[in-house]
Amino acid sequence: MITRALGSLSLRARLTIWYSLVLLVVSALVGAAVMWQQGRIGLRRVDRELDAFAATLQNVLEDELTETSDPAAAAAEAHRTLAAQGQAIVIFDDAGRVLAGSSSGPTLDGPTAARREPRGWTAAAAGGAWRAHLQPASLRGHNFELLVAAPLADLARERREIEEAMWVGVPIVLLLAAAGGLWIASVGLRPITDMARRAEDIAPVGTTDLGESDRRDELGRFARAFNGLVARLRQALQTQRQFMADASHELRTPVSVIQTTADVTLARDGRGENDYRDALATVGAEARRLGRLVDDMLVLARADAGGYPLRRDNLYLNEIVTDCLRTVDVLARERGVTIRASARDDVPFCGDESLLRRMMLNLLQNAVTHTHTGSQIVVDVSPNGRSISIRVTDEGDGIPEADRARIFDRFVQLDAARRSAGVGLGLPIARWIAEAHGGTLDLEESGHTGSTFRVVLPTDN
Repeated sequence: MITRALGSLSLRARLTIWYSLVLLVVSALVGAAVMWQQGRIGLRRVDRELDAFAATLQNVLEDELTETSDPAAAAAEAHRTLAAQGQAIVIFDDAGRVLAGSSSGPTLDGPTAARREPRGWTAAAAGGAWRAHLQPASLRGHNFELLVAAPLADLARERREIEEAMWVGVPIVLLLAAAGGLWIASVGLRPITDMARRAEDIAPVGTTDLGESDRRDELGRFARAFNGLVARLRQALQTQRQFMADASHELRTPVSVIQTTADVTLARDGRGENDYRDALATVGAEARRLGRLVDDMLVLARADAGGYPLRRDNLYLNEIVTDCLRTVDVLARERGVTIRASARDDVPFCGDESLLRRMMLNLLQNAVTHTHTGSQIVVDVSPNGRSISIRVTDEGDGIPEADRARIFDRFVQLDAARRSAGVGLGLPIARWIAEAHGGTLDLEESGHTGSTFRVVLPTDN
């Protein structure tokens, strides 16, 4: 019945229904996992608090035994000192008799039975569950059993709040996802439905208007168009998978360094101020690298999705180049590199100022990174009729012929020794910015004396 009902729906509706059902199952599994994990984390938190409370009780009881030799009196005084509303404290002697306190909170079977239980367990009570810990203690020749317990009302309240949030949030997410899936299915199936209509127009059933040769030609063109669409979809999926694999690899390195540095620094006591400063410097450097990587990935992701609109303004490219030179000058001086710019005054252009600055900074930083110490970088901005050319020339080792087609691919770094300087996204972002303005970015020439990157931006875009 359900299969017959689904079969009567359109392909777009069926895809949306299946997508929504899968998302519902995944959301239910995730919600169950969240609830289970929240319960485990909450119990561990209560256990830590009870362990600390039991240790405090033991210390107070030992202090009381230094003032009196009567275990019952010492237990009663320790109980009065630490007794608090919402907690249970019971002190037993080695025979199982209650020396102080009461077990009016949770339902307990006494220390004899509790000794056979785990050190921490959940006990029932009239007002709800309690978490109890039983700890043996031998203090100044006397043996005790220290029982501490706390109610789990706060943990139950947190669980109810999470459940309420899920009951509200999951339906909203499902509705939004269903609407988005319906739109995606509509957009994604449109080329196929258009080609199907085209096929019907080519050779409708019962018509003889077209000759046999014409029909074969038209069907052949239709098949080639369909195969091209499938190939483009396959290439897009392959590119996405490769991007995710490369991104996860690049993200893993700074995260691993930050975690390892923190763990090693905190694992040993007695470290000096310099050790902590060095560790924080390492963590800060990797965090900044991670921030740049995430920012670059977001730019490329938005660019691929077509969600990065240009904010065009009238500006002067020579001023942007000059500002970028000042920004990169610090890095250049550290490497002993000089930058020389030649630009005509007032080179007007209409484009996105922030993106153009990013393009120039990426090109200049790439040039500084690969230029030999003591050499120079030349930046030339020259209008040429209906376009503007920007050339950035360095004096590095050049790019091998076999690698020149790869330098604009994402996460490609030809020099492994300079991995800390970037992650291989600067040139791809710079090329996308140039293409977003209707221009191009290419490697104009490269040899053993250096490389020249050329940006061509049309002035009538």
